[in-house]
This record gives sequence, C-alpha cells and structure tokens, in this order.
Amino acid sequence: MFKRLIAVLAIILAGTAPALAKRVALVIGNGAYENTVPLPNPANDAEQMAAKLRALGFDVVAGQDQNYSDMRRSVMNFAKKAYGAEIAILFYAGHGLQVAGKNHLVPIDATIEDETSLDFETITVDFIMRQMSKDVKVQMVFLDACRDNPLARTLSRRMGPSRSGSVGAGLAEIKIEETGGEGSVIAFATSPGDVALDGDGTNSPFTSALIKHIDTPNASIQTVMTRVTGDVYEETEKRQRPWVNASLIGEVFLNKRSVAPSTTVASLGDTSTAAPQQPAANVATTPSATQSNIAWEREKLIWETAKSSNTVADYEAYLDAYPTGLFADFARNSIKRLGSANQVASVNPTAGAAANGSGIVSTLPDPQKAIPGTQATEASLGWNRTARREVQARLNLAGHDVGRPDGAFGPKTRAGVTSWQTANGIVPTGYFTAAQYALLTTQTATQYSAYQAEVNRKQKAAAASRSATTRRTNTTTTRRTNNNTGGGINPAGAAFVGGIVGGIIGGAIGR
Repeated sequence: MFKRLIAVLAIILAGTAPALAKRVALVIGNGAYENTVPLPNPANDAEQMAAKLRALGFDVVAGQDQNYSDMRRSVMNFAKKAYGAEIAILFYAGHGLQVAGKNHLVPIDATIEDETSLDFETITVDFIMRQMSKDVKVQMVFLDACRDNPLARTLSRRMGPSRSGSVGAGLAEIKIEETGGEGSVIAFATSPGDVALDGDGTNSPFTSALIKHIDTPNASIQTVMTRVTGDVYEETEKRQRPWVNASLIGEVFLNKRSVAPSTTVASLGDTSTAAPQQPAANVATTPSATQSNIAWEREKLIWETAKSSNTVADYEAYLDAYPTGLFADFARNSIKRLGSANQVASVNPTAGAAANGSGIVSTLPDPQKAIPGTQATEASLGWNRTARREVQARLNLAGHDVGRPDGAFGPKTRAGVTSWQTANGIVPTGYFTAAQYALLTTQTATQYSAYQAEVNRKQKAAAASRSATTRRTNTTTTRRTNNNTGGGINPAGAAFVGGIVGGIIGGAIGR
C-alpha cells in the first residue's frame, strides 16, 4: 500500500522537478582477456562506475569484457547520444598501451601480433575523444588503463630494436588542446609512462577512490580529483600518483546542491528535522530557491512515507527516486537491518519458513521474493574476489551456467543470477540480497561440499605430481653428475685407466 502511494507521489510531483541538463557517459571495463593476462577488477570497476553515474543523472552506455566489435558498437552508440551534451564522460578500465605517443584501448580478443594489429584490433583514445567534441560543453576522460601489459612487450619485440622505442610503458600524456575545447578534464590512474596497480580488492585503487568521491555533494570535479589523488597515493603506499590535466572555465559540479533557506540542518542522528541539500537542475549552476524548496518538500514527503511504513520495499522505493538523497544512507541501513531480520527468519524452519526434509530452507518466504536485489544490496554483503568465485561455483552447481568461476561478475554471471532468481520465484534483477544469498548457500550445501572435496583432491594430486616430477628431476641430475665424476666410470673405462696407471708404475719400478 505504502509503496504504491510512494510511486503515485513520485509521478504526481515529478512534473515540478526542473529538467536536468543532458549528461552522457561511456563506461567500459575489460578484464577477461583471451590472449594475455586477465585482470580481475575492470568488470567490477565498470559496473560500479556505471551505477554511480546513472545515479547522478547520466545516460550511460556501458559494457563489460567487450571484444573489438562490441567496443566499436558501444562507441558508436555513445557518439550518437553525446552530441550536444552538457557533460560527456569516458571511463575505461582494462589493458591499454601507447605506441608513438598514441593511446590504444585493448578489447578482450586482441592479439597484437604486429603494428598492423593496432589499427584493426584496438580503439584509440583519440578516436573516442573526437566523438566527445561535437558540441559538448564539458568533456571528462578517466583512464584506469595503465596496467602492465604483456601485449605491449610482445609488440615491442616484434617491431625490432629500431622501432621498439615507440612502444612505451603505461599511457602517453594527452594534451588539453587535443580535446577540441576548453571544458576538459583528463585523468589517468597514474602518471603518464608509469604502470598502475590493479589492487587486491574488487576495485582498482584509482576506481575505488573515484567511486568514493565523484558524487560528493557540492564538490567541484577539481576538488574530487584532488581527493582521489590523495587516496590513491596513500592506499598504494606512495607508489602510485594519479595524473590530472584540466582546463575548465569555472568550477564544474556533478552533484551540485543547495540548502533550502527555510530549514536548518540538524544532526545526522535526527532524521526527522534534517533538511537535505537537493541536487541542482544544472551541472554547473544553482537552481532558484523556489525550485530547491519544491524538490526538498517532495523528497521529504516520500521519505516520511517510507519511514512510517518501515518496510524494505518502501525504503527501496525511496532509493529508486533518490539514490543520492540525504536520507539514502539511512534507507540503506534500514534495509540492511530489516533484511538481516528477514534472513534469520528465512533460514529458521521453526519461524514458519518452508523447509525440506533435512531441515534446510528450500524457498524464500513470499515477502522476501518481492524484494528486488540491487547493486547496493549486493555490495552490502562485502564479497571479495574469493567470495565471488564461490557464488559463481554455487550458481553452476544449481544448474545456472556462469562459466569458469573467476570472481568477475560480468554479463554471463548476471544472466545466471537472473536465471536462478526466476527459477525460485524471486524478482529477477541479476543482483543478490542477503536472504537470496543465504537461500543459494543452503540449496547447494551438499553439492558445494562435494565440489570442494573434489577441488582439494585435484590440488593434492597436482601437488603430488609436482613432487614426483621434482624427485625424478633430482635423481636424473644426480646420475648425470655421477657420470661426469670418477663415481660414474664404467668397467671398460676403469680397465683402460688401470692399465695406463699400471704401466706407468711398472716402468718406474723397472728403472
């Protein structure tokens, strides 16, 4: 009932909201490389960056683990949308290389056997930036593509010593004048010519810091990048320093907000009297006080409605309307609290949940089935790469093929999650909630134990094989060593040597 009311309120009041300026973004993360070292984080980097930019009002063209044809198609779609945009953003995570000062982004199917491959297997940053210069007011480029790339070393060797010097480490500096305008920001994960780190978590250090700060209210992009640089520098123990080159007329804000003059901001603990800062209508300008008041009253009404019902569904409805609103953190905390309580009930047969004969829950209670999983609900689970591999293995065991468990949740994994949700009567979103993950765990408990046992058996067998190979190698080496010393002389050789020695001794005695 309350969720329907919230939806109606959002529709009725939407007409009073000022239109946002046109914002578009191209977000690509390539990690599942077929002919070089795969990268664990780019798909996660792109997925979370796309969600963050959508929450900031961007029309996002997103792709993960794309081959050459996929990337060309994504760039084309982006180019069509970018024409006349207030802000156009390119974010790329994955392998990249520079040749003769030109930066190339590498699709997952590239082989880079020679210089010809560059034109037919990679996409240059210059090419994408030309698509961003068509009547675009502000252009932003974020490249997390400075990782150590074996394809660059292969190309360098095949070009020979006379030309291999044109293949550089990391990426080459992009000069502002190349962007075709004064409203530009170019940011690399590390300094030009240096190699960036992929990181040990689910995101690279650079992308992790960018996601953290890019939607900071009332922070200009210049301030955001200063904070990103500081975070990366400290996180990498001063081994990596992002490089930023900006030429902007005035400050540019991605999340400009203003405080309604008729209200005062209370402490964060008192949500009933807090007056949030409301996003402005334009990226770099502040809306009128009247527009701010209308927007604030709308958000406050929807929040109060959700808070009064105190259900996960209505908190989710608030977040759908205001993913970066002042009450967003409170809504997420409430969802987590309510979700934990529901999860306990769902895995406790005595609490009324349907259970199978072994006492393991086989279904979710009906209220939980209607709660959609989102990026936020899944992120709250805190999965690292190892945990993600476990989830992928469990989905495979449940009959929903997601491919080899690699810890990267790309399109195939999301399709597998959606398939599993559909099979269990759950709203199919491709993202988990805590209760859904608990259900998957219980459903695959027996199979996963057997799977783990088989993995351990194979690991032990491989270790034993390596040990046996080492012993055989050591034995062979010892024999070869003996054959090269006195201990390895054969009988015929010994007789020959003995005859010589005997003759010498006999001759000496005779004299």
